[in-house]
Amino acid sequence: MRFTIACPHCGARGIARAMEKESDIAWMIDFQCDDVTCGHTYRTRLEMFPSELPVPKRGRRLTAQFEIEI
Repeated sequence: MRFTIACPHCGARGIARAMEKESDIAWMIDFQCDDVTCGHTYRTRLEMFPSELPVPKRGRRLTAQFEIEI
């Protein structure tokens, strides 16, 4: 899946080319216009709301080791 947003200059499709993580809930994304005659590049900010940090992931539970006697 491609991340796209309309070009603010000409309205054509803008394709995400690079992403920079600023924090656990915010990213800066660089776009480039898909229209070769325009070629406009622009930066957007993506931020999750509410601005609370995500719930931390739980560690993996250890499974019991079974010994098999033959």
